[in-house]
Amino acid sequence: MFRKFLSKLGIGGASIDLILETGAVRMGETVRGQLAVAGGETEQSIEGIQVNLVVTSQYKAGDAVRHVKEVVARQAIGDAFVIQPRETKTYPFEFAVPAGIPVSSVTTRYYFATNLEIDAAFDAKDRDPVTVLPSGLLQNFLEGFALLGFVPKREAYNGRHQMIDFSPTSWLSGQLDELVFQFDPRKTRSGVEGFFEIDKKNKGLFGMIADELDLDEKKGGFRFTASELASKEKAAETIRSFIERHFRNLV
Repeated sequence: MFRKFLSKLGIGGASIDLILETGAVRMGETVRGQLAVAGGETEQSIEGIQVNLVVTSQYKAGDAVRHVKEVVARQAIGDAFVIQPRETKTYPFEFAVPAGIPVSSVTTRYYFATNLEIDAAFDAKDRDPVTVLPSGLLQNFLEGFALLGFVPKREAYNGRHQMIDFSPTSWLSGQLDELVFQFDPRKTRSGVEGFFEIDKKNKGLFGMIADELDLDEKKGGFRFTASELASKEKAAETIRSFIERHFRNLV
């Protein structure tokens, strides 16, 4: 009787473990694995298993830092069942990761939140990190930056747009303060569009004057078509031409 009471509090009760075949998956593809349910000290009725894919991130709004935590997809697995003491049950796991979601980066992270719904007791939970990689045109767009030697320095997702501030490691190294591209990951099937900012690095009094008059920066909108992002190599050419065109006019 006392064991049943403890199991209702989550002590000595059933547990669940999500085991993924891989720790990374591309948006729009399926991640696989298995769910292992282990019985506790007493018989328990399981109402169901719920798995949520959760994204977390943060962004600045003025001087405040806002935090993002969203369930981007959820899935119910299996029917109700009874788990006996120390019994183990396994279930195949397949989860289709949605397209058009932000990619994992400096700040944006994903995890699977697994919930074993136990009748008349505290639910058992499991949490497993997973990396969401880009696909399609967005993959070519981001890999184009990598080919040019740019790596994400800062990144944020505000629930709609993803912003990446790239740092040069070769081309334009030491010449940029900021290279920011912001885009809506939901709108990347036929191209990638959004806003950009290029900020040239200057020093001394002349640099202070240029900065004060905003002569060293360029802001605006951009749109790269599917043909301009047909491959990562083509994307690199498109991005390089775009940056060169705007950079040459900065003071």
